[in-house]
Amino acid sequence: MTDLRPRRAALLTVTAALTLSGCSSTPSGTTVRAVAGTLPDHYSYVVTASCGERAVIGTFRIVVRDRDVVVSAEPADPESTVQVPLASFPTLKYIVEQVESAEPDAVVEFTTDAAGRPAHVSIDHRPNAIDDEECYDITDIQPLPSAPAASR
Repeated sequence: MTDLRPRRAALLTVTAALTLSGCSSTPSGTTVRAVAGTLPDHYSYVVTASCGERAVIGTFRIVVRDRDVVVSAEPADPESTVQVPLASFPTLKYIVEQVESAEPDAVVEFTTDAAGRPAHVSIDHRPNAIDDEECYDITDIQPLPSAPAASR
């Protein structure tokens, strides 16, 4: 009689792997578009950028007008001497677009807060490459009543 235990173990392993891969954390386009619709035109927010090889790593309070123009970015650490062009700082629109346009083989984690706005985004654009990841923790999104002026 043939021992089926190794075959069962292999089948269970494959089944578990397929089940987990079917539960991808990549959101559907509809979900991402719905999140994009919750974003205010003018706002401030705090972002912690923590992975990949990028000009912006650390925690910053960012002010945005017209959904995609960064008008100021201040480090959370008042003693920081980070000097990065404003164009290097992400807007929420940019972050949502990165999720929406990620290639099918990209590894994407995307969560929202209770209001349906981005809270955590992690994108590994090319899983076999080094330093192409983007990781953002987003907090304290504050709509602003009018378009803020550039300050830096």
